[in-house]
Amino acid sequence: MKTLVAYFSASGVTKGVAEKLESKIGADTYEIKPVKPYTDADLN
Repeated sequence: MKTLVAYFSASGVTKGVAEKLESKIGADTYEIKPVKPYTDADLN
């Protein structure tokens, strides 16, 4: 059975966790991206 780690990471922190999971458990990853990228103002 194959595992998929789907993640959304506006600042990069969750992406790092997903990549660690990918290497530890042999999962595939899929990044969920917004249609319109977030700005710095959106993230504050």
